[in-house]
Amino acid sequence: MRPFYFVLYSAVATQAATALLLSCALYVLGRYYPRYFLRLWAAAWLAESIHVALGIVALIAQSPSSTTFALWPTLATWGSQSAGFAHVALLIMGAWAMYRGQTRSDRAWVIAIAVAAVFALMPTFGVSMAATPDAISARVLFRIGVMAVVTGAAAIAAAMLIRLAKASAPSLGSRWMWCILLTIGLHRYIELLVATSEVAATDPNGAGILQALPLIDILLMAALGIGTAIALVEDEQDVIRASAEKQLDAERRARASGASLVSALAAVPDLVTVIGTDARLVAWNPAFEIFARAHAGVAPAVGTPVMDVLPRSAVGEWTPRITALLAGKDQVFEATFEHADTPPEFFDVSARPMRDAAEIVGGVIVARDVTERRKLEQQLQQAQRLDTVGRLAGGIAHDFNNLLTAILSSASVARECLPPDHEVQADLADVQLAGERATQLTKQLLAFARRQPVSQQPLDLNERVGTMERMLSRLVGPDVALRVTLGEGLWHVRADGPQLEQVLVNVVVNARDAMPRGGRLTVRTGNRTLEDGTIVLPRPMPAGDYVEIVVSDTGSGMDEETLAHVFEPFYTTKPVGQGTGLGLAMCYGIIRQHHGVIWIESAPARGTTVFILLPRYEGALPVKSDRPRTDTPTAVTTGTETILLVEDEPQVRAVAARALRAAGYRVLEATNGRDGVQVARRERDAIDLIVSDVVMPEMGGKEMVELARQYLPTVAVLFVSGYTAGSFPLPNDDSSASMFLQKPFTPQELLAMVRQVLDRHAVVREARAVIATP
Repeated sequence: MRPFYFVLYSAVATQAATALLLSCALYVLGRYYPRYFLRLWAAAWLAESIHVALGIVALIAQSPSSTTFALWPTLATWGSQSAGFAHVALLIMGAWAMYRGQTRSDRAWVIAIAVAAVFALMPTFGVSMAATPDAISARVLFRIGVMAVVTGAAAIAAAMLIRLAKASAPSLGSRWMWCILLTIGLHRYIELLVATSEVAATDPNGAGILQALPLIDILLMAALGIGTAIALVEDEQDVIRASAEKQLDAERRARASGASLVSALAAVPDLVTVIGTDARLVAWNPAFEIFARAHAGVAPAVGTPVMDVLPRSAVGEWTPRITALLAGKDQVFEATFEHADTPPEFFDVSARPMRDAAEIVGGVIVARDVTERRKLEQQLQQAQRLDTVGRLAGGIAHDFNNLLTAILSSASVARECLPPDHEVQADLADVQLAGERATQLTKQLLAFARRQPVSQQPLDLNERVGTMERMLSRLVGPDVALRVTLGEGLWHVRADGPQLEQVLVNVVVNARDAMPRGGRLTVRTGNRTLEDGTIVLPRPMPAGDYVEIVVSDTGSGMDEETLAHVFEPFYTTKPVGQGTGLGLAMCYGIIRQHHGVIWIESAPARGTTVFILLPRYEGALPVKSDRPRTDTPTAVTTGTETILLVEDEPQVRAVAARALRAAGYRVLEATNGRDGVQVARRERDAIDLIVSDVVMPEMGGKEMVELARQYLPTVAVLFVSGYTAGSFPLPNDDSSASMFLQKPFTPQELLAMVRQVLDRHAVVREARAVIATP
């Protein structure tokens, strides 16, 4: 085989492999490294340009009839043929990728078209393998024809695709490549026409024309390389511009996000600060700056150690916390900031480390002021404690009233049985006096326990306080300057006037005792409207209108320990013998019964202020009547009716039974509710009145009466108890049939009430009988 054809065949075989490898390389780069796709495409076009140049050299230097190898012509021919035909795949793949955007499915189409273009050139193998020397010219012409048709079509298709790809935003490089590719496609068809025309075979200048066509190829390929270079530069500029715009957009979003974050932090009432790894300030919100200025006297600045903007009292507590935070540990704790001349402040602190990947770059500290919440919790605990103590006090008062009933009744009976000049009369009088004083103490206990009867009526608080001014002035003495300020347009309240007067007197007496060397005492009334969450009170109060009484003094004040127990019964700071400790406890119970609230604000050497809030009454005041009362108590206290006496306390039951029998009544005794029901069933035809204690073991008086009425449907009832009537509901029936007497009581009070109940019940029963008579 001649060297020329050996080189030609090996070069053509290499062409297919080169095109396939190039297509695969372009596919891989287009998928995984899209930025380098166009660069490789340009490099392949450079190789195609070298192919054309080397092909010209080979055609000039190597003759097909030569039988020996010439080194440089042979290498040139092999190199040109090896790189040849690759531009078919390059044209189709590059243009299609530019047009379709290099998506995955589009890259598959590019590969298919490139491989099809390569196989379209395979007939040249058969032509080149023809063994007949006379067929050389035919082989060459066929090779030129196939190459011209395929590459021309590819060039024109690439031109159209680039034109479409850049139609919306044409650039210099795209216009250049579009023109050159279109020229290359036309040139290929012109080359085919010239090579197959009779001019090339017969005209002496035909050979020159054929030799000039490769030179035009060189120029076009060079121009295409220039256009590709321009497109590369533009593409790189587009990439840089897109990257810059993306960065600018990211910066704008970051600035907008930062501005939003700053606005959000500015609106957050919590203290928020960011520190670096050196425990110095990086950023903070306005609330933190206000706190630092007020408590540390330092304006925060970037780079300031975080410990310098905290109160000195907090350094010992915060130092290990900050160290642990910057070591990567979350910190959640309650911080206390002590101050010399103001109450301590409490903060819930949450601190989290900031990380960049796995590296700690600082920390974020958020502190929420919970001082008011702590106060509310303490006040709630105090209120709950007072409620517990109140229940205990009510029970003690009940038991004491039972004992006092026996004591006072026994003393009264004994005095009646003895001559007026008997030597024991004075001792029994002392017993009665001591019992009456003890009765007042139990009433104060019941007032604290909110079990004292309340007769609430609409009243003008200004009128009540105004009428008390002279009395209060005498009460505080000449060393205390009393000032009473009555609010204009004061709303009305619904209250028990005497009990409110008692509250005001107790508060004023306490204020006077706190100013032994004199001072100023102010009593003020006014209107106040509460809104949800706007005021701190010892217990939750519904939003609405209230009438306010404020009593403030310039006395010695109270510390926190005293304030925590000031409303507890028997708690007093006065010397022994100068106070019972029940005054403020009684005030607390009375105000709670009026659905109001009372609290105290005080500090040592700063005086004390007592606040009282009572709900507003929307109605009008009742019209006062000047007519004198005409009703008088019944004088007769004796009778012959049968009475069922139900009482669990033996001494009280014995005293009451003795007094009733002495007045002429028949008495049936029962020790508890169950015994009372049995007696009522047994004596159903004889019993006229049931006198029953309310609170008893096994069965109470209310339940006993309800069961007894199965046998005695119209019987009259008199309830007695050491508690007040408002402490429990009485049976819901005719008021004439059920009445109440509070312990302790004397035999005379018991007999008078028994007679009143029986007489009233008899009148009602006769009236019903008359109405029922046809």
